[in-house]
Amino acid sequence: MLFVEHYRSMEWCVTNRPITASKVRSDDTTNRADLPSNTPEQMQVNVAQTISKIKRIPFAKIGFTISLLVSVGAGAFLGRIVPINALDWSGLLSGRKPEEVLMEGLGRKLERPYQILVMGVDRVLEAPLGSPESFNGRSDSMLLIRFDPSDRSVNILSIPRDTQVPIPNYGVTKINAANVYGGAELAQEIVSEKLNGVEIDRYVRLDTSGLSALVDALGGIEVNVPKRMKYVDKTQKLNIDLYAGVQVLNGEQAEGFARFRHDEEGDIGRIKRQQIVLKALKAKIASPSVVLRLPDLINIMQKHVDSNLSFDEMMAIATFSLTLKPDQIQATSLKGRPSGANEFRFSYWIVSPEDVEQAIAGKFKTKQDTQ
Repeated sequence: MLFVEHYRSMEWCVTNRPITASKVRSDDTTNRADLPSNTPEQMQVNVAQTISKIKRIPFAKIGFTISLLVSVGAGAFLGRIVPINALDWSGLLSGRKPEEVLMEGLGRKLERPYQILVMGVDRVLEAPLGSPESFNGRSDSMLLIRFDPSDRSVNILSIPRDTQVPIPNYGVTKINAANVYGGAELAQEIVSEKLNGVEIDRYVRLDTSGLSALVDALGGIEVNVPKRMKYVDKTQKLNIDLYAGVQVLNGEQAEGFARFRHDEEGDIGRIKRQQIVLKALKAKIASPSVVLRLPDLINIMQKHVDSNLSFDEMMAIATFSLTLKPDQIQATSLKGRPSGANEFRFSYWIVSPEDVEQAIAGKFKTKQDTQ
């Protein structure tokens, strides 16, 4: 009886809805009162037939409806987080790719040039992970990068870690020691002095294990390993064992590939491999699927990065970088020569004034340029 009452109430809801045009056009003139009363068994059959009709609704119509709802929902979501005036409409009309414009709208737009010193530093193992003290190791790699939105370009200058420089109170030594003696502030000061007073707006310090963590979080990067690489460094806990060929490297392998320097090219070869890794990372991060993992990537990298960039500045630079074409990114290394066998007590990378001028002229702004 409970089933019957439920069915009758449902039947009332159906038959008492407003009359539609199709109902008016119906040829069925049978009066509802003339219909025979249904038994519970007949009602069960009617319900089953109704359900079967519902099941026979074409899947294409359901798929279209779902797609429409998702599109509307996504549009509403984007409308809330991307202000209409944040999109580069003139850029769209002049031929910019829609995905580039949308990415800028989702992030922040880079409004002015930035010159940033990026250092990959040996993590101080005795210090807690992520603490300021953990970033005070030697700079294993050093990049000066200029992001310029005026001509949509990026210039990257790799500075060899063995570059000879004078450091106040410590004498003549290698440039990678500046971060140990005075942290990021002293490193910026020494780099600026060595490069004819180049301006440095911000710094970023990434500990060496951060590269490994980032690559693993991205699911690996594709790299063409040029030759067999095998080396063990117990001090830095590196076990490099790679074969030649195109392959997907995990975090540990990518770190080993970038830091390997035990061949005839030494530090210069290592700089080339670091630039290869940077390009592979950019290609992987630019994938739309990575957007879904951005929260995880941010959480992972927070433990491995120290910087005086604000969040908005980071977003603007990241967004700007991801929308660039390969030919808009120029990477070079600071030219020079290795010191002779008996020239100094230690081996150095010797840079002449002409080498410095060639590296920065027309690519980086110096303090004299702003006076």
